[in-house]
Amino acid sequence: MTHAGEHVIARDRQLALALARRAYAAGQIRLVTRDLSGCDYIVSTRRGLLAAGAAGWRRVAHGQYFGLTLDGNDILAFEACDRPRFPTRMGRIVRLCVQDARIVDTAVFVDGLDNGCHQIDLIGDTLIVVDTYRQRILEIAPDAKTKEFQPFPFIRERPGTADYVHFNSVLGSGDRRLLVLHNDYNRTGRTSEIALLDASWNVVERRAMAGTGCHNLALLEDGSILSCGSLEGTLINSAGMQAKVSNLMTRGLAVGQDVIAVGGSTFSEREDRDSEPGVLHLLDRQFRLLSSLPLPSPPTEIRRLDGNDLSLSRHAEALGLMLSWP
Repeated sequence: MTHAGEHVIARDRQLALALARRAYAAGQIRLVTRDLSGCDYIVSTRRGLLAAGAAGWRRVAHGQYFGLTLDGNDILAFEACDRPRFPTRMGRIVRLCVQDARIVDTAVFVDGLDNGCHQIDLIGDTLIVVDTYRQRILEIAPDAKTKEFQPFPFIRERPGTADYVHFNSVLGSGDRRLLVLHNDYNRTGRTSEIALLDASWNVVERRAMAGTGCHNLALLEDGSILSCGSLEGTLINSAGMQAKVSNLMTRGLAVGQDVIAVGGSTFSEREDRDSEPGVLHLLDRQFRLLSSLPLPSPPTEIRRLDGNDLSLSRHAEALGLMLSWP
């Protein structure tokens, strides 16, 4: 890239951050379209919230988005309104109220969160927030009252140290909780792990994963766990399966009855990822590629808009699926 190109990217990034900070202060959600018709997925990226399907994508909102979950028809999304690694606590969770494939209302559910929160999910009526850089789990009740848990004691991010596990993904199964411990491979050389915890977020066990820089959790019908072996460009499961998906980094996973959606990101430093393109890969349940949809920015999270998604704790629970953890 030329020096002039780098200057343009830096200028655009500063403008985007300024607009995000202003939106945070005003309690504004910067919708671009309310129309979700014809789309199967909601996709978070550092350059906006997207709705996507096999035929294409459309931008739903401006902003840096990470965690996503579904509350009935409503979309809950985590937005960082400042740089994710800045401790300015300008993170928030917004609610997009959806009826008949159209956003009919918006609201800020909770704000004042750390900018570096990653995944969110509902376990029962409690919203779980993976507060990655502070290495905390937040439980947010429907009335927005919040409890904090620290299953891996830690002083705010000291990358490359043994106590920094960079957990990034969560899934609930009955009275069990699962977390992906990314383990910050580029700095530590440690492969990723899955941690099993009880309902009070006490660590029961840690197991190595067959991948590095891993993201995402989905509970499959046989009780095994599907994840992204991110740095290898794979999907992996707890039964030992490994499937090559892409030459890109895999992140973002939604598992439907017939189709698996996986995000693809170019390998780049975190601070440069907002300027890189991405892709949405659609696979069948035998992990064969059906199609690939180019996106304007790498996915940080993907969820099925119909909620029939095995990466959502509520859906797995509704199906009666049970974690197999021999």
